[in-house]
Amino acid sequence: MIQSLLVERDAGVSSAAASLEAFLGDPRDPASKIPFARAVELDERDAYPEEACAALESWGFHRYYVPDSVGGALHSYEELLALLRVIARRDLTVAIAHCKTFLGSVAVWVGGSPEQQRHVADLIGQRQQLSLALTERDHGSDLLSSDVVARRVPGGYVLAGEKWLINNASRAAALTVFARTDPRGGPRGFSVFLVEKQAAAREHYAHLRRLKTLGVRGGDFSGIRLHDVAVAEAALIGGEGGGLELTLKALQITRTMCAGLSLGAADTALRSAMDFATQRRLYGDTVFAIPHAQRLLVDAFVDVLICEAVSRMAVRAIHVLPEQLSLISAIAKYFVPTTIERTLHDLSVVLGARFYLRADHPWSHFQKLLRDSALVSLFDGSTVVNLTAILQQLRQLAEARGRPSDGHRRATEAARLACLFDLSRPLPAFAPGRLELSNRGRDDVISGLEAVPEALDGLASPFELDVIMDLQEQISAVLAELAALDQRRAALQMAQGRSCERSPEMFELAEQYSALHAAAACVRLWLHNRGHLGAFFARGAWLVVALDRLLRRFAPLRPGLPAPYRQAVADELVRLHTQQQLFSLVPFELAHAA
Repeated sequence: MIQSLLVERDAGVSSAAASLEAFLGDPRDPASKIPFARAVELDERDAYPEEACAALESWGFHRYYVPDSVGGALHSYEELLALLRVIARRDLTVAIAHCKTFLGSVAVWVGGSPEQQRHVADLIGQRQQLSLALTERDHGSDLLSSDVVARRVPGGYVLAGEKWLINNASRAAALTVFARTDPRGGPRGFSVFLVEKQAAAREHYAHLRRLKTLGVRGGDFSGIRLHDVAVAEAALIGGEGGGLELTLKALQITRTMCAGLSLGAADTALRSAMDFATQRRLYGDTVFAIPHAQRLLVDAFVDVLICEAVSRMAVRAIHVLPEQLSLISAIAKYFVPTTIERTLHDLSVVLGARFYLRADHPWSHFQKLLRDSALVSLFDGSTVVNLTAILQQLRQLAEARGRPSDGHRRATEAARLACLFDLSRPLPAFAPGRLELSNRGRDDVISGLEAVPEALDGLASPFELDVIMDLQEQISAVLAELAALDQRRAALQMAQGRSCERSPEMFELAEQYSALHAAAACVRLWLHNRGHLGAFFARGAWLVVALDRLLRRFAPLRPGLPAPYRQAVADELVRLHTQQQLFSLVPFELAHAA
């Protein structure tokens, strides 16, 4: 048994995800637990996926929202990401509808007392739902303008006001509510409360009407109006006035996990496009044989691999580098959903008219994916919110890279990077007390990248010399772009002062930093896993193509790669599609129809 677990860890495979995949079955099979056909049918009726959510709970998925330290099944966030990917590849509506309980409970795991954690664990164990009541109709992501108030009274608090755009507000047994506890507001003027409906008289709260949405049409998005709801002192999560800090730290976790939703959607979108491209014949051959179509498909595959590298790094950072998660989570939440959205639009070109049709062909679920995936970049902090979090740290990051590094610091960073990127290594327990609101200039993923080209000289066979030389050139190009970014940021700050943080140019720099961060993540994932993720991963052709794709964001007219690189990636794409494997750097077998 121990040997089996070690093998799974060496391969980077989650045994729980493999079990869930087998339990749910092939989504192309109408008899499976979450079939594509049923997802589309419910979507057409704006119907909540009751049966699918019940199936997940019968398997025990709700237990993975609860840390093992309080009796749950959540051992690592890397495993939860893999589980989310399995569900999202079938139906994003189901994944988003069910996972609201994780969103509603994470503040308790980050800042709650042991008693609160045990209580919430019991609620979830009883299959009760939780929701996060954070945003308001008039204020959106401007949390410091929130109007819901919590007034202190003997023995507790009284809450009043309206929260809006809440996932499952009407279905949840409890909500974590962000409320103003100081009339003056400010960073220390808000707190978070656990509000349980059964403890409140029905006349003291009212559910708002369900909202119609472009995608995830079966989701239950509404709100709640609180009319002087009384809660005990024990309902306060963390200290009074600590609500903003607690919420921002909790969002570092949930933002990171959103990547699993996008990756699951991307797998099904690419699989549908490959089904079409290999079955549909035009001009005497398959669509896949058309050079432009094949290029779109290969580029989409590479985008998925890049996003997987970023996602795996980010979820492992929850355990290894929680102090740096304010930056890493913002990059993952910006980069992965927006990249996958563009990927899905590119794949719609391959499907042609069929992506636009909602029925009467085998790939009718694609149009639902296209609509559903757009939601991922909106919640848990929109694209603008996450880019703002990145750009506000660019100056400190540049200053830190400019300082000399001693041998002890380099050795410490190397040890952290090995734990972060080597997928065969076990993760330490998550320590929420180590979360911080700012990285303070730290970014281990990019730090020290300048030493990598020289280190590549020491790689022996079977790695081909041309791969090593091309990687050295590409990493040097990444470093050059990073230096140019620092110069542009310094010039903007010199010209505009503090107001530069609101300039469009700074948002562009944040986007560019995210792409360079993604490039560094791909390089380091390859360096630390060449020995145990198979020949395709080890040979590095995928990495050359991935870095080329990222560098073209800066220089679209870069010279093209030699044909064998893209051919190697195309061959792997076909192999994974033919053998019913997840489109991933890590081997993962998908459920087959009976």
